[in-house]
Amino acid sequence: MEVGRKPEELSKEQREQLHRAHQTLRNASHALEALTVVAPVRGRWAPTPAPVEALEAAQNALHLACQEFWRIHQELLCCDPPVSAYGAGQGGQ
Repeated sequence: MEVGRKPEELSKEQREQLHRAHQTLRNASHALEALTVVAPVRGRWAPTPAPVEALEAAQNALHLACQEFWRIHQELLCCDPPVSAYGAGQGGQ
């Protein structure tokens, strides 16, 4: 992946936009992790699986955040995402 523009060339507003895209992606990832990686706490309770609707919503939020992240990267840094960023079996769409 080549970067066509250096981060230091961005304006303050553009750096903030890039920061928000990174933060949104992190938050979406953490939300999905909280629903899927539930460790039992000894002496407390057994974790119950998250409802399917909650998992689907978290997965969709992560997918949208990832798309927005790469859109911002393309717009501001003039770089294309790696092919793997689009997910296996989706044909780069």
